[in-house]
Amino acid sequence: MNHRHLCLTLILALSTVLYGVTPVAAQTGSGTQRDPKEEQAILDQLAQINPQAVPIFQEATRALDSGDYVAARQGYEKVLELAPGFSPAERRLSYVETRLGNVEAAIQHARAAVAAEPSSYNESALALALLSATDVASRREGLKYARSAVEKLPDDAQANSALLLGGLYNNDVSAIRQASAKLVVVVPNEPIGHYFNGLVAADDGQWEKAEQELLLSQQLGMGAAEVQKALNDLNISQQANQARWLRAGAYATVTWIISGVLLFAVGILLSRVTMNAVRHHERTIEYRVSRAESTVRTLYRMIIGLTSAYFYVSIPFLILIVVAATLGIFYLFLAIGRIPIQLAVALGLGAIYTLIAIVRSVFTRVSDPEPGKALAREEAPQLWALTAAVAQRVDTRAVDAIYITPGTSIAVTERGGMLKKLRGAGQRCLILGLGVLPGMTQSQFEAVLAHEYGHFSNRDTAGGNVARQVQISIRHMAYRLATSGQATWYNPAWWFVNGFYRLFLRITLGATRLQEILADRYAALAYGARNFVEGLTHVMRQDLIFDWQVGREARQAQQSRSDLRNLYTLPAPDSAEVQRQIEQKLAEVINRPTSPYDSHPSVKDRIELVQQISAVDSSGTNQNLIGDLLPNIEALQHEMTKTVQKNVQQRQAST
Repeated sequence: MNHRHLCLTLILALSTVLYGVTPVAAQTGSGTQRDPKEEQAILDQLAQINPQAVPIFQEATRALDSGDYVAARQGYEKVLELAPGFSPAERRLSYVETRLGNVEAAIQHARAAVAAEPSSYNESALALALLSATDVASRREGLKYARSAVEKLPDDAQANSALLLGGLYNNDVSAIRQASAKLVVVVPNEPIGHYFNGLVAADDGQWEKAEQELLLSQQLGMGAAEVQKALNDLNISQQANQARWLRAGAYATVTWIISGVLLFAVGILLSRVTMNAVRHHERTIEYRVSRAESTVRTLYRMIIGLTSAYFYVSIPFLILIVVAATLGIFYLFLAIGRIPIQLAVALGLGAIYTLIAIVRSVFTRVSDPEPGKALAREEAPQLWALTAAVAQRVDTRAVDAIYITPGTSIAVTERGGMLKKLRGAGQRCLILGLGVLPGMTQSQFEAVLAHEYGHFSNRDTAGGNVARQVQISIRHMAYRLATSGQATWYNPAWWFVNGFYRLFLRITLGATRLQEILADRYAALAYGARNFVEGLTHVMRQDLIFDWQVGREARQAQQSRSDLRNLYTLPAPDSAEVQRQIEQKLAEVINRPTSPYDSHPSVKDRIELVQQISAVDSSGTNQNLIGDLLPNIEALQHEMTKTVQKNVQQRQAST
């Protein structure tokens, strides 16, 4: 709204509120509201001129305050006969004549008061009289005297009321602004100042203040119809609601951003605190989590929960940001006056694809397929018996299922719903990669399995469904953005995917590093640090060897267009150079420092920590191979080889 529009609106409003303005302006400092000290000073001044006029002046003032303007006029005229030129009588007679509609007489008496004494009171009286006239010249002169009166007494309510009227009649926004701002301070219980202060606030775009001031004026006595008209005509209530929503949205967005930064900072701090906690753990012959470690674990659980919740809270923000950014660009096109059709279509489709990716990611469900080929008890009773013995030694419940996979991993997982896992009733599963078995002794396997059982004992596999769901959702969001061509630097959803995924990994992987360290402690205490270190080293070395063997076999099979041979009976690297390369890679893996995005601590740190444990190794060393506990190992090898063959063929077909 421009100033001209505001002035016209105020003038229209004046026709309904003028009756309320004039009495306030004229009576401020009079009647029951008169200052006794100032009134006494006037009477003392009159007594020095003519004591007989004092009671007449008092009676005329009482008549003025009671609304008996005829009696008041007669009284003040008699006072002027007894004390010619007495300015307070001239001023109040001007008020009376204004009430009686005698504008010229009012102006005449007010001029006489100013001529006798050019005070703020007299000038404001002259301003009010001049503003009651209908001609432009009188109203301009009235504004001039109102300004002069305010300059002399800036906090006088009468002078500021005159200035307000002068601004209204002369379309002077600065006068309206100045007077209304002062009136709400000097006469806060009068509605008129708040009413016009609200309109001025609307002109400034301060919609909430405008609504507040107008509603306050209504509470103080302004007509409900006038207030509602202003609220409706100027669209103040709607604008105020929008301002409140925008402010709330801004606060929420800032809080959202700050929360993400704080979570990231906490993740970094916890990562550092974790290693300090485990390094200062006392040497012991029994498993015990220190107070510091327990505190860090609790903090990790809390932070992971908060970070998971943060992801879902972020979804509405992402949607609003994408929509707002798209609409903002389209608005810019409209403001420029030219809409590039191809760019507009691309932006629209990009926004739609982005929103679909965001929404669909929330509803992506965590699947729980079987992780491999289930190995029945009757197929490998000795292996099952060994897993039960290790569980007993670690003092935890044994696995309920064993799954064979083609690779070199040894891991555990817990299947089932969240409630089952929290009750400890989930299905405990051991995942055993056939590729790790060649050369692995039973003692090494027992130590590694004790580490995996440590995860069960520490309840690492319980819960975590929400965190896993978040991880899958964010990956699916990233995949859908990438495949739809929306993984660009200018897409806010892609910013979020990159930033949040790093945040989430930093926190969750920090937690898993602590879990690995505590599980290592179980293995070292149960089967000795040497067996565990040898088992850990064997797994890493065999992973490198098996990878080399499978790679060479796959290349040869592709060249000869034949199927893969049994991957688990392939010859070991016989070249000294290949062996050197494998050992070099192994040394690099062992000595590589821990990254914030590693799920496990560095191998070097893990070895150093378990070697500090003072455990009595009464387990001895069983050099028998773990593969000997699988009577049907050849059948399993052929089945896993076929699985790899199928995967290779599918990959070749897709390329």
